[in-house]
Amino acid sequence: MFDVTTAGRRNEFQFDRGAGLRESLEGLLLHDGVGLDARMRHAISAVVHLAVDAPLGLPEDAEEFLGRLDASWLFAAWNDSDQELSLLNTLCGGEVPALSWCELMFTTALAPWSGAPAAVHARRIFGNEQARLAAVSGDC
Repeated sequence: MFDVTTAGRRNEFQFDRGAGLRESLEGLLLHDGVGLDARMRHAISAVVHLAVDAPLGLPEDAEEFLGRLDASWLFAAWNDSDQELSLLNTLCGGEVPALSWCELMFTTALAPWSGAPAAVHARRIFGNEQARLAAVSGDC
């Protein structure tokens, strides 16, 4: 995982706080990729980006992440970004909207009632990411 992105000038770097969380969440649904076509792979990545990189900051836990998978919430959060709004329109369109499918898949994967190893691991993603960020920023 590479979570430092180049900013404005050549020697100026900016830490991408959401890189690890995005990678973990995408990996949650893409880890085996069985039955996923390219369209759904892109949809998962797009939904994760929209929910994690929202202007309001990173989601604090799985419940907040799942709450952000609501089209109304996402449209309100990204109302000043034409590119993200266009992406949302694409995700919400069609006979079977990709946003709804991703919401179902993430809700199932992060379900608190599930004892499946993948669900248990997924619920730890947020705890581990928050602990890592606290260690980097010096907060405890």
